[in-house]
Amino acid sequence: MQDEIKGLEARRYAAMQAGDVAALRELLSEHLVYSHSDATQDTRESYLATLTSGSLRYHAVRYETKAVLPAGPDAAVALGTMGADIHRDGAEKTIGAMTCAVWTREDGAWRLLAYQPTALPRK
Repeated sequence: MQDEIKGLEARRYAAMQAGDVAALRELLSEHLVYSHSDATQDTRESYLATLTSGSLRYHAVRYETKAVLPAGPDAAVALGTMGADIHRDGAEKTIGAMTCAVWTREDGAWRLLAYQPTALPRK
């Protein structure tokens, strides 16, 4: 399970940087709660809409999945860090966060159910 979830995290971050909405749609649960480091939240559809419209773009993404915690046969929690250079709502930003990604198996496929970053202090 650990390698599988780490692989899914890699695919998700690559799709975010590429702006690949189709790939993300496959990886994200329709019940997704996606929190951002600025304390805003999105559903799957609202998150994908920000990428489609260009109001959110990831120029560079840096991440490390440090641990995968099994949570039963059909759930896992990936803990790590993420940094990114982004364009959001007309402004360029650099973000950094500790991350908690909850994956669940839906209809036989792993999907991201919840994402919660904790912003790291700026140096």
